[in-house]
Amino acid sequence: MRLLPHALLSALAMVASTDVSAQASPEPLRAEGAFTSETMKEPAPRGRERFFDPEDGAFDLSSFLENPRGFLPIPIVVTEPAVGYGGGAAGMFLRPRKEAGEEGWSRPDISAIGAFATENGTKGAFAGDASRWMDGRLRTLFGAATGQVNLDFYGLGPGLPSLDQKVRYSLQFAGAVAQVNWQLAPKSPWAIGMRYVFADVDPKLREEPQPAGLADSARIKISAPTAILEYDTRDNIFTPTRGIYAETSWLASREALGSTDDFERFQQIVMGWQPLARGVTLGVRGSYAWSSDGTPFFLRPFVQLRGVPAMRYQGDQVASLEVEGRWRFFGRWSGVLFGGGGTTRTTGENFSATQNVGSGGFGFRYELARKFGLDVGIDVARSPGTTAVYLVVGNSWFRP
Repeated sequence: MRLLPHALLSALAMVASTDVSAQASPEPLRAEGAFTSETMKEPAPRGRERFFDPEDGAFDLSSFLENPRGFLPIPIVVTEPAVGYGGGAAGMFLRPRKEAGEEGWSRPDISAIGAFATENGTKGAFAGDASRWMDGRLRTLFGAATGQVNLDFYGLGPGLPSLDQKVRYSLQFAGAVAQVNWQLAPKSPWAIGMRYVFADVDPKLREEPQPAGLADSARIKISAPTAILEYDTRDNIFTPTRGIYAETSWLASREALGSTDDFERFQQIVMGWQPLARGVTLGVRGSYAWSSDGTPFFLRPFVQLRGVPAMRYQGDQVASLEVEGRWRFFGRWSGVLFGGGGTTRTTGENFSATQNVGSGGFGFRYELARKFGLDVGIDVARSPGTTAVYLVVGNSWFRP
């Protein structure tokens, strides 16, 4: 989970980033640092012992987080190039489903609340909950967000000479999302779901003179159900070491439901992890997104890669691929190398254009909560003209 407006930007749009995975029966947790049912029966540690693992004596928050009053305080360090430097704080509450055995720790119920602000005036607050019911077959997600995001958008308006010409908008937003997933059969990796998104967004231009053909302000309401098909065999939702996650989603926003405009959006995401020799895990993420005519400019798909500014590369169609290698080289410590590329295609009345971008970087991880399989760390990423630093909780492709 990258604690950046990248995820929060999608939250403001209340579409792309608030996703729920299927309730598959996971394979056993990673061999390194795995725990057993006997471990779960051990007396609860007290005092200072709550912060150290009895197995290796290392700093560990598993015992603290599994306590009903325990939570993970997360500093939000914003270095997203699209909004500038900033920060905030969030609290993540993990509730292991102890009746589910090991799966209850690898796929716990999660609640979070937080707020952030950046140097360019972007600010927001959010809260959400993802829980499982009925032996894990029923999954619910609820979330809400409000705030203001100041961003540059590219390729907007009629007659713009270049897709590199930016238009500066301020988006005041408030929205909510609700989702229900149902596992097709016990222990099945397949699930179907329905997500409903409502958002009220007020875009305002932040520059003078006003670009020709663009409205200074046009309040937009989004009321959109989304059909979802998911496949999930990950061994852990936080820092997977094996398995596949895939989601197919189709959003349809309709005036009859209260939207300002009718539009559709399709997205396909596939992620996979495979352990290799000597503590190395290979991860791959691919995605494709398409949006119809009438899609609000801030909801058009954009390339989502570490190091690439949010919304910088938008199009009617967007595809990207990112590869990551993670090497657990000493105890709880891992090194990370990653790289990828993305492409966009934009079509107008009298033109068709594509854009391509690549990025890459490195980072490190520390296994902060062994029972949950939760790593934290830092990534440094680079794309043409941009360098960014990310605080990572879990993994950069996090899906609860």
